[in-house]
Amino acid sequence: MTTYFQLKNDIKDVRSTQETQTRINEIRLRVLEGQVAILQQEVNKLKDNKKS
Repeated sequence: MTTYFQLKNDIKDVRSTQETQTRINEIRLRVLEGQVAILQQEVNKLKDNKKS
């Protein structure tokens, strides 16, 4: 039978894993936002070149 302390430790482990995953996802999001910004700049340059 699972003890209270085992459950408490399991919950702590799950929470820690979730926090780590959240941080990883935030970093991935920042990277993607940066890539989108770069791509948008390139699109704008192409549009400007087409106008010329």
